[in-house]
Amino acid sequence: MTFITKIQRQFHGIFRYWKNRRFRDEVRREKKQKYLFDTTKKGATFSLFSHNKKRFYYFNTLISIFEQNKVQFRLSFVLMGTFLCVSSIYIFFFSPYFRISPSKVIIERIDAVTDINIAYKSIEGVYGESIFSVDKNEVRTQMANLQKNLKRIDISRLFPNGLKIIIESYAPQFFVHFPDVEKNYIITSNGILIYQKTRDLPLYDLDLIDTRLSEVGFIEYKEAIREDFMRIVLISRDLFKQTFPTANIAKFAYFQAERELHIALESGTIILMRMWDDIEQQIAMLKYYNDSNKDIINSGNIQYIDVRTIGKVFSCAEKNLCKKNLARIYGPYYK
Repeated sequence: MTFITKIQRQFHGIFRYWKNRRFRDEVRREKKQKYLFDTTKKGATFSLFSHNKKRFYYFNTLISIFEQNKVQFRLSFVLMGTFLCVSSIYIFFFSPYFRISPSKVIIERIDAVTDINIAYKSIEGVYGESIFSVDKNEVRTQMANLQKNLKRIDISRLFPNGLKIIIESYAPQFFVHFPDVEKNYIITSNGILIYQKTRDLPLYDLDLIDTRLSEVGFIEYKEAIREDFMRIVLISRDLFKQTFPTANIAKFAYFQAERELHIALESGTIILMRMWDDIEQQIAMLKYYNDSNKDIINSGNIQYIDVRTIGKVFSCAEKNLCKKNLARIYGPYYK
């Protein structure tokens, strides 16, 4: 007798039992009417006992069938579990329902510097991937490779097949100009250049003297000043403004090879500083010299003041001689 035949016979027995139950109930009612004494309680007790007996009988039968064929049942459970696992993997990782759709990707910027079009282009590689297999760190790396000015990249999944990305750039700090270059750029606080069509930001001008960048055709989103050097430039600017609030700044000039920052004032005086960690000492020396000479930086009588050497302040007053000195050291920028 096969396993299937055993199960069929057991189910047929269960079916016959429930089919004949109505007939037995009718016979019981006829017996109650035939005899004068009350058999309700006894009959109910016997019926309950018989019902429970039948119930346990079929339950034990099912347990017995399972014990006799547990190998077949175990194999069935293994096959069913394998099918469910394979189906889940297919649905989550290969089904088109969970694949990233370009129309479901949302990129928002919270600044006026970041280029949304470049941001969308940088994540084209994730289109068609499963939303569960998207590597957020890899997406951040791809976006930062094309826009090195990005400071913040937040990525969240939009089920079933979308992404929401919020991006923020480092803050712009200067309008940047190159010798013999007509385009205008801005430079962010991490030293990255970004092309800027309009001058609609309240920023100082910065002339960037760097032959390396001048020879490169495409300089957008490239590092113009190393981030650690850029930090010193910003400290110098802010500390100078704080120390000399009455001095009107015309522009800044950064010499990449010399690592020097020159501050040109509207009075005509140029302050020469080196971008080292002793910038606070240089500003302190300049303040002492200016206070000792009755606010000489705003007088217009000095062409340049050199505080690059700690403990010494050099100044030049004669215009032609000073220009020759600057041109001899820094080349055509001061000619």
